[in-house]
Amino acid sequence: MTEYIAAIILLISAATVLIASIGIWRFKNLYARMHVVTKVSSLGLLLLLVGVNLVFLDWFVLFESAVVFGVLVFLSPVAAHVIARAARSIGTPGTTGKAEKEEESEERNDA
Repeated sequence: MTEYIAAIILLISAATVLIASIGIWRFKNLYARMHVVTKVSSLGLLLLLVGVNLVFLDWFVLFESAVVFGVLVFLSPVAAHVIARAARSIGTPGTTGKAEKEEESEERNDA
């Protein structure tokens, strides 16, 4: 019975990652794409680790899963922040905010 529950959880995890990959493909903005990657990857990996732990039922696997999930939860937002700052600093299209657009339009109107 546990195997069936684990299989259902693993299928939900796979479906979550599939939906996220479609979202990455469809979204046009860098920030929206990064949002999908950081949020859904955590949920998909959590479901995957829960399913794996239900299959193996071992303390060592539980410890490894907790370490992997902890590293992902702490490093995913940091990596997204670094990528967003780098993209904004090099001027990637779609990364300028409203305030910068207003300043640019005011400078054009003043000239």
